[in-house]
Amino acid sequence: MRLKKLLRHMLEMRLDQQYEKSLQLYEMNYDTRLEDEEEGTGQDPKKTSADFEVLTFGKGETAAGARERIAAFFAKYPEVLLVYGDEDMVDEKGTYHSPWLKQDWSPDSYLCRDYLGSVVAVRRELYLKLSEEEKKEESLCHDRLVELAGGYEKGCGQIGHLREVLFHREEKWLPAGEGRPGKRLVDVPKKEAFVSVIIPSKDNVPILTRCLDTVIQTVQGLPYEIVIVDNGSSEANRKEITGKTEQIAEEIRGGRGCLKKIRYLYRPMPFNFSHMCNLGVKEAEGNLLLFLNDDIEAVSSGWMEELADKALREWTGAVGIKLLYPASQRIQHTGVVNIVLGPVHKLQFQEDNKCYYDGRNQGVWNYLAVTGACMMLRREVFEEAGCFEEELQVAFNDVDLCFTLYELGYHNVVVNTVHLVHHESLSRGRDESEEDQKRLMKERDILYGRHPRLERKDPYYHPRLNRKRLDTTIRPAFEEGCTIPDRRVCELAEDIGGVREDECLRLIVELATANRVQGYAVVLGSDNACFVTKLLFQDKERGDLYQLEYTPQCRNDIAQNMPDQKNIALCGFEVDLVAPLPPGEYRIGAVSRDVISGLRIVRWIPVAMVV
Repeated sequence: MRLKKLLRHMLEMRLDQQYEKSLQLYEMNYDTRLEDEEEGTGQDPKKTSADFEVLTFGKGETAAGARERIAAFFAKYPEVLLVYGDEDMVDEKGTYHSPWLKQDWSPDSYLCRDYLGSVVAVRRELYLKLSEEEKKEESLCHDRLVELAGGYEKGCGQIGHLREVLFHREEKWLPAGEGRPGKRLVDVPKKEAFVSVIIPSKDNVPILTRCLDTVIQTVQGLPYEIVIVDNGSSEANRKEITGKTEQIAEEIRGGRGCLKKIRYLYRPMPFNFSHMCNLGVKEAEGNLLLFLNDDIEAVSSGWMEELADKALREWTGAVGIKLLYPASQRIQHTGVVNIVLGPVHKLQFQEDNKCYYDGRNQGVWNYLAVTGACMMLRREVFEEAGCFEEELQVAFNDVDLCFTLYELGYHNVVVNTVHLVHHESLSRGRDESEEDQKRLMKERDILYGRHPRLERKDPYYHPRLNRKRLDTTIRPAFEEGCTIPDRRVCELAEDIGGVREDECLRLIVELATANRVQGYAVVLGSDNACFVTKLLFQDKERGDLYQLEYTPQCRNDIAQNMPDQKNIALCGFEVDLVAPLPPGEYRIGAVSRDVISGLRIVRWIPVAMVV
């Protein structure tokens, strides 16, 4: 027995070492990749022409070929007056590292931090409008150029982002928010601004009560009303909600706080988030609309005023806020980004007490979309966008609205300087019903059918940042085309019979189309370096069973979310089916084999894939 334990221990150590070597393959060699991209021309980038001027600031060196790239950008986009690019750092050995990959023009992000950086290029007509002092001082120069280029105007297309490294810095830049506090351009006019808080709810009396109480306790600087839209609570719950609203109405008559009115709309009907919100807007009187989930808890004062300050800016569309899970520092929402899986909450499940890439969980940032769990915008902007699309009954209605606002020229923004608590389930990747999955996929198809130019595109999220994860990191090398095999042809499975199904094998499928499957698989409570996992596809009608061997993909976000599990960073799968499966509807599963003991376990999930 001791010998068996010793042998297993030795084999586990060997497999762990192999696992670490495999993990290293997924690290991006930024220095090598950048050297391959740069083609030095030997020209001095500081030389100017009659067409444009290049201004540099800070210690470091301009990237080789920067001027030529800028000239090509100006030629391609004649409407652009001001161009900025990405940056990185260079150490004493000449190694490039710590790339600063920026957003496309984002006025609110700029007000949070001056991210134009060390190299800016401007058309001659703008350069001539700069004073000598402005030409020499970085912050003065940038602020003046942004103003001249119309950076705070709706639909500004005169500031361009060249998505290439233009400068190698010798000194670190300040993290977001340091040395440049967010500017308040709008003093909230308390006499003119009136907020309508619209809360959809049904049969959630304790949750709704907490939401109402905490909002009333924390909002002290703006007049507002509350409109509750109930799509069919039970009679008992309806009476409780009615009693609560009458109690609040009595307190209003007594002159309590900034709450001026509360209404309870009882409208029995099938659940449709979009319709409920639109109905609430029809009954609302405010010039500012705040859509709020009933499971939101307000924990500090000043949050509504911060949202209003941003919403009242002429260029702003929807305004969101940082949401944390209860009794923790875990992030639920700091903005929505549009990645391969579709719209996701970036940094979800990460710890807020850490600073992530470019400080995206801090400060104020423009995002392509924000969650409807807490979203504020001006009434006229909401109506210009056509309200919530009621065909999207459950999912993506908030994202659809934000996409429309972006297409209209507005910038959506997330305020991460304050936060609320969202009592949403902490369980990530729970097995949803097959019906729910089909509905989700259908509504995602509707979303991209309405916004085809935005599928897998996000102007506020650099393409070299990770577009397949919930975390915000530099896109790994294998996503840039390195020679790591990622798929094999499906084969008929002949030896799966008799394998026991075990829930310790957690299988999550995040994307399933006719030719692509993405997700992760983890054997809970075991050393995952000892397991080899294959995907299974079984035709529901014919019973034919296929298996797919794949090369594991790095999922640091899952490893961070499950710190108690061993060696799970390489738990992901991202496979394209070289030879498509025969037409049909397939259930999806996985089989994992312990390479030491030979033990095999299988797990099936309700997610279906239609070929």
